[in-house]
Amino acid sequence: MGLLGFIQKSWKTLRQAIKALLDLNGTFEALITRIHQGPSLPCPNPTTSYWLEDPPFPELVNIQSEKLPESTDIVIIGSGITAAAAAHSLLDESSRKGQPITITVLEARDICSGATGRNGGHMKCSPHETFERLETKFGTERAVALTRFQLSHLQHLTEFCESKGYQKAECRKVETVDLFFDQKTFDQACHTLSRLRTLLPELEARILQAEQARQEFAVSGQVIGAITYQAGALWPYRFVTSLWNDLLHDYPKHITVETNTPASSIDKQGTTYKVHTNRGAVKCKHIVHATNAWMGHLLPQLNKKATGMRAHMSAQNPGDQHSYANFHGDRSWSIIHGPDDFDYMTQRPGPNGTGDIMLGGGAFRSKNHGLDQIGVWDDSRRDMFTSAYLAGILPIIFSQEKQQRQAGTHSRYLQQHWSGIISLTGDSLPFVGKLDSCVCAQNSGDAQGDAAEWIAAGYNGEGMVFAWLCGTALGLVIMGSEHEDIPASPGFPGGTLYEWFPKELLLDRERFNRIDVLDLADQL
Repeated sequence: MGLLGFIQKSWKTLRQAIKALLDLNGTFEALITRIHQGPSLPCPNPTTSYWLEDPPFPELVNIQSEKLPESTDIVIIGSGITAAAAAHSLLDESSRKGQPITITVLEARDICSGATGRNGGHMKCSPHETFERLETKFGTERAVALTRFQLSHLQHLTEFCESKGYQKAECRKVETVDLFFDQKTFDQACHTLSRLRTLLPELEARILQAEQARQEFAVSGQVIGAITYQAGALWPYRFVTSLWNDLLHDYPKHITVETNTPASSIDKQGTTYKVHTNRGAVKCKHIVHATNAWMGHLLPQLNKKATGMRAHMSAQNPGDQHSYANFHGDRSWSIIHGPDDFDYMTQRPGPNGTGDIMLGGGAFRSKNHGLDQIGVWDDSRRDMFTSAYLAGILPIIFSQEKQQRQAGTHSRYLQQHWSGIISLTGDSLPFVGKLDSCVCAQNSGDAQGDAAEWIAAGYNGEGMVFAWLCGTALGLVIMGSEHEDIPASPGFPGGTLYEWFPKELLLDRERFNRIDVLDLADQL
C-alpha cells in the first residue's frame, strides 16, 4: 500500500470513529432533553393490550358521572393498582374509624389503561439480582427489610384475591425459573443466594448447573445454569377492575370513578386545592398522585428525579411441541442475558395446560440499544426491533438444536404485541408519602390547614411487588393511622405501619435533594 492509500484508509477510519462519537453524543443530548421535558397527558390512542380485552365489568371501562363532582375530600389521579390500593385503604380505614370520607378518582383514559393494564402479569421479586445493590446503598439490615417487603406482596395479593373470590384475576403462586446465559451473572447470583439463605431463610431456592437445567427444563444448550424459587402471576387488569367494582358497590355514596377525565393542572385556593379537568374543576383537601411514569406532568420538579421508558409486551399462542407449553399456568420464567438484561414470561392457565404465553422484555434490542426508549411516554407506538425480538426468541430458548415437525401439532404464533410506559427513578426506588412544598404541583405550593398532596409512584418496572402495599400505606398515612396497631387481614400485614413499610421509600426533602435522574446512567 502506498503512502497515499495508507493516509486515505487511516483518515476514513478516523472519520468513521468521529461520526460514531458525534452520533452517540447526539443520542445522549436528545435523551437528556426528553427526560427534562417530561410527559404530557397520556396519548388517547394507545396500542391494544391483550389484558384489556374482554373486560369482566364492561360498564366500568368508560365510567363517568353525569356531572363531575364539584367537591370531594380526596382526589386520586390514576386508576391502576396503586390508585385502587389507596382507595381501598382509605375507605376501609375511614369505616374502621367511623370517619366518612368522599373520593373522586380521575383517569385520563379508559379505566386501568396505564402500566397496570399493560404489564407482564409477573408478581416476582428477584433478590439474587437486587439485594447487593440495596445493601450497598442502605446496609444489610435495611436491604433485608426492603427485599422482604417486596417478597410479601405474593402472600398478600394471593390471600386478598382468594378472600374476595377474584377467580377471574387468575392470581396464583408459581414456580419461577431464571435461565442464565452469562456465566459471570450466574456466578454472582449464586453467590448472593448463598448469603440470602442465612439473611432471608424464608426464601427457598434451588440452583441448577448447566446440564441439570437443560435436562429438567428442556432448554437450549446455551443455558449455563438456572435458579428456581416461588413467585406469582396474575391478570392485573381484572384484579384491579374487580376491586373498583367492589368499592363502587360497597361505598356508593363515598367514591366516584371518572374515566376520560384527565387532570390538566392544580391550583391552591386557601385551605383547599382545585384540580382542573376537561370536564370542569374539583375542589378537595387531598390529592393523591398515582400516575407512575406520568407523575411529572403535574409535578414538573420530578422530571429531574424520574423519567418514563417505553417497554414492550407480547401474547403468544404456545403451540403444542415446546417444553413450556403445558404447565397449567403454574410456572413463570426469566431469561437472563446479563446484568440488568432479561426477558420475563408467564403462562396463563388454559385447557390441557396450554394457556397463552405472556412474554415481555427486549429492553436493549431497539436501534439505539434501549436509549431511544427512555424519556418516551408514547404508548401508541411499538419499536419494530424489540417486537421482532420478542416474536422470535422462544424457539431459540426452549428448543433443542433441531426439532422435526410432527404431524398434527400446532405451531406457536404471535397473537398481540403492545407497549406500555414504566417509570424509572434516580435511585431505583418508588416515591411514597406526603409531598414537600418543593415538589408540589405548579401554582399549588403548600395549601393551608391539613390539606396536602401525596404520591405513590415510580416503580421501575416492578409495580407488582411494590404498588399494592405502597398504595395501602399511603391510605393509612392520609387517615392519620400510621402509628395505630391495626389487625392483619387479607392483603394487609397488620401492626403499625413502619413495622412493615420501609421508610427508605418515603420521598422527604432530604431524599428529593439527593436524587438525580441522570444517576440512572450508573445503573443501566
